[in-house]
Amino acid sequence: MELIDRNQYPQLDRLLWDTKQQYFTHKEAITIYEDRWRFLFETELTAKERKLIAGLTKEFGIFLPAVA
Repeated sequence: MELIDRNQYPQLDRLLWDTKQQYFTHKEAITIYEDRWRFLFETELTAKERKLIAGLTKEFGIFLPAVA
């Protein structure tokens, strides 16, 4: 499985304020997006990042973002 590089996804990088870890598994990435969605600027998601989220959602079958 290919790891996800946070430097390729600006909003994912934004959500990772508490770690310097650069690479994440698909499961780790979808969990980060779900748990920290309320801190993400959805209007600033790039097409590439939207595609990543869609792919992760398809892979895991569900996407449940946390909202405030």
